[in-house]
Amino acid sequence: MNATVLFAVALLAANPESEGLNRQTFYSAETLFAAAVRGQNPGTYEQDALPSGPSSTYVPPQGAPYGSDPFMGAPPDAGPGQFVDSSLSFGAVGPQPYRFGWSSRYDVGYLPNEGVHGGGATGQFGIFEINAAWRKTTGWPAGLPQTIFSMTPEFNYRSWSGPSVPNLPSNVFRFAGDFELASPGNNPISYQLGFTPAFVSDLDAPVNSDSFNWDARGVIFLRASPEFMVAIGAAFWNRVDNIIIPYAGVVWTPNDYWELRLMFPKSRISYFLGNTWGTAAWVYGGVEYNVEAYQIGLESPGGEDEKIQIADYRALFGIRTEGGGVTGFLEGGWVFDRQVTFLHGTPGFDINTGFMARLGLRF
Repeated sequence: MNATVLFAVALLAANPESEGLNRQTFYSAETLFAAAVRGQNPGTYEQDALPSGPSSTYVPPQGAPYGSDPFMGAPPDAGPGQFVDSSLSFGAVGPQPYRFGWSSRYDVGYLPNEGVHGGGATGQFGIFEINAAWRKTTGWPAGLPQTIFSMTPEFNYRSWSGPSVPNLPSNVFRFAGDFELASPGNNPISYQLGFTPAFVSDLDAPVNSDSFNWDARGVIFLRASPEFMVAIGAAFWNRVDNIIIPYAGVVWTPNDYWELRLMFPKSRISYFLGNTWGTAAWVYGGVEYNVEAYQIGLESPGGEDEKIQIADYRALFGIRTEGGGVTGFLEGGWVFDRQVTFLHGTPGFDINTGFMARLGLRF
């Protein structure tokens, strides 16, 4: 299937809409924009910020509490004395206001061919990837007035080249839905709960339990001050292996220029460059842990269709810009500790360390 056609279909499926805000701004505990739609690793560190230029402070419009768009979700009811002052400034890299309604995210990535070794594997392996997500964020109904609900349909496509042995499929796909409950990050203590079922397949192997991944996460955010926050939580990733990882760390924004997000599974240090012609820019560097799994039509030693897992670490450096309601990024770096395993007995193999590039848009 032509990758360009797939990307065009994903673009046309987007349904972005203008923001609607309450008289009080509700901040997300997720701080800086996590540039990429992270495929099979959903959740905690993706940004829900409104593009806000050099400062995250947002002054809500006067008049009606919500926009006139009937498709917008209503922000939660604040209630007197429930949150810190919404006029509190957190700087250029601090917590950002939630974007209520629809937002869209797209990125493409390229990992050139690299040699494989171990498990009898031969040849080279490369990846071209397309990722898309469409997020709907709204206030929960009146029974939970301080709860924010997000629903995110997600699509991921991987075009694989090689290796010679084993004979992997050329294309694999992921169709998923992420469902999240969170409380506003204005509070000293906030939380996030998420569940992500996904259909993962090359669309050749017959559908069975191996065609699905089931992920879940839970995180508590403890904000000691506008500049310092601690995250304590865990996530369950259902792949070939059932993986439990910490979703934990600290976020420190010492001033209006720096943010140090020392977290797992994704850490990032960002520096605010400033504004040029109405566009804000940041540079950043970080490391992330990535694990993907798909059911494929590769016959295992026992005669079953296999399920493949690809795990790696990524050290990336990039730049992102924000202006006119659109955020874009370009990043590149190295992918290392690349391990491939199978569920039903096919020998696994390793992929050599290699380069990676990724670019994308969010609006």
